[in-house]
Amino acid sequence: MFTELLSSKSKTNLLNLFLSFPMRAFSMTELRASSGCSTVVLKLTLKDLAKTGFVNVIEKNRVKYYQMNRQFNLYPELVGLLRKTKRTPEDLLAKQATRLGEPKFVALTGIFVGKVRVETDVLIVGKVSPAKLDRFLQLAEKFAEQDVAFTVFTPQEFEYRKVMNDRFVKNILEHSPIVVVDKIKKKR
Repeated sequence: MFTELLSSKSKTNLLNLFLSFPMRAFSMTELRASSGCSTVVLKLTLKDLAKTGFVNVIEKNRVKYYQMNRQFNLYPELVGLLRKTKRTPEDLLAKQATRLGEPKFVALTGIFVGKVRVETDVLIVGKVSPAKLDRFLQLAEKFAEQDVAFTVFTPQEFEYRKVMNDRFVKNILEHSPIVVVDKIKKKR
């Protein structure tokens, strides 16, 4: 099974991406951009990875998202191997999210973490440039292959909602968001 997973450069690149970001769910478009694989090779590789149980497939609005199966029997060994290589790919969407202006908190959630029932896909707290937000959302929608729900709060509104145990914010924070920026010092 191990030799099957590492049988080509494209599979190795995808393995590295999934192992580096095990909480992220990726669409075909984002995987193609991040791994540099052609569509045909990517489809075949993802089919093989899903068949071996390496990735879970999540679907929303007819778009498939692929996420690392952390219950995969070789997961601990592969993570150990990845740490030894010290070659971590970039999360292109997370990198773009850090360039939104002066956000205090940015989290990828919803479809980007394989939780299709969470109400928003991106949570932003703080000042953001409208032009940069527009560019970020265009990239997010391209990678998601569909519309992306996003929420922008002021720091005061976000803190108030956390203190009031707001269902919306609580639901986001309890469903393993990927925190890209966290300049809020108080405990969530």
